[in-house]
Amino acid sequence: MKRLIIAFIIITIIMFLLPSVIYSNEADEKPTELDPVEVNMLLKEISGQWDKEYISYPKCSFDYAVIDIDERLIYKSEPGDGSETVVGATKNRDTIRDITCADEVVGRVIIYNNVDEIETKVVNKLYKYYLMSAGMAVFFLFAVITLIYLRVIRPFDKMKDFAEAVSAGDLDKPLQMDRKHVFGAFTESFDIMREELKQAREKELAANISKKELVAQLSHDIKTPVSSIKAMSEVLAAKEDRDAVRDKLVAIGAKADQIDSLVSNLFVSTLEELEKLEVNGEEMESTKLVKFIRDADYNNKVTEFEIPECLIFCDHLRVSQVISNIIYNSYKYADTDIYISGKIDMDYLFLSITDRGGGVSVEELNLITQKYKRGANAEGKQGTGLGLFISKELMENMQGSLEVANADGGFRVILGFKIA
Repeated sequence: MKRLIIAFIIITIIMFLLPSVIYSNEADEKPTELDPVEVNMLLKEISGQWDKEYISYPKCSFDYAVIDIDERLIYKSEPGDGSETVVGATKNRDTIRDITCADEVVGRVIIYNNVDEIETKVVNKLYKYYLMSAGMAVFFLFAVITLIYLRVIRPFDKMKDFAEAVSAGDLDKPLQMDRKHVFGAFTESFDIMREELKQAREKELAANISKKELVAQLSHDIKTPVSSIKAMSEVLAAKEDRDAVRDKLVAIGAKADQIDSLVSNLFVSTLEELEKLEVNGEEMESTKLVKFIRDADYNNKVTEFEIPECLIFCDHLRVSQVISNIIYNSYKYADTDIYISGKIDMDYLFLSITDRGGGVSVEELNLITQKYKRGANAEGKQGTGLGLFISKELMENMQGSLEVANADGGFRVILGFKIA
């Protein structure tokens, strides 16, 4: 603090002495020296044309005026307040040269030296430097007072606020570390403590989210094979003639329903705590979509179709999950043949999946892709209203899209895959 005060005094003295030094240097400033050759050429050219009716006055690096022997103004290079008489030019310390013709003085050239302008500039600069000095002195005085406040008084308040924020659970606001005041070491230690607490909390949160995502992924992916078991048990039970075997197959279907209900409850409770499911995108051949469709179509409802060959950006697991979701919904709500077509438009491969189940009302089209929203045709059927919501979110996380529409007497889902 002592060094700071001494520095303030020295700087203040320098700032007030500076204008005097500047003035002593600039007070000696002189008009720009004239080039004798240029002046002589000007006189020679004017005197050579003096007897002519029209005189061509040349441009020079200086301003000048031409008067005749009776001090009448004949020419002035620049309009202004410059002297137009010998007396005025002498007073202003301008240069006066005679114009001679046949050894007779016929006029004079007054060359303006702008001495008054130079003096005005020096005075203005001196005034400006004095104002700057006064301003700097006030600034440094304010700086000293401010630093005393910051180094002694304010650290108490900052440490108090920091302790209250940490105790309230706010670990994002750092404590400014400054070793130059008496509490510098404490602020550094306190902020290190805050960072360690924040990292511990982030690791704990990340671990919890990872566990919940794993539970959500597994619980949702289990639904598809369980549905396949249920459908196969129903088909086998319908074809089985032996009562004992048929009863066992019916029991298998009932247990599959029970597992599906339990998994759905687990999935819903877990998903409520998550913002989104993780997606790891990579390039994939579009022809692999055929396998995903065939694997999901365990009831053989999908008719023949073709998909254009290209490379798309997606997550294999998530694409399989999306397609299984859509086909399973078609089984559950439409139970008709499923028609699939693919086309390339701009930078996307669009895959259209359509059933013939009558579709949904126009009012419901904009709702059924939202969380927990189901169409009127879902009444009496198990479901959570999350299938299309999750599928849409997964497609968007893969830089794609999912759109729904009523078409061809049924419900259509259009998946857009970004071409890699």
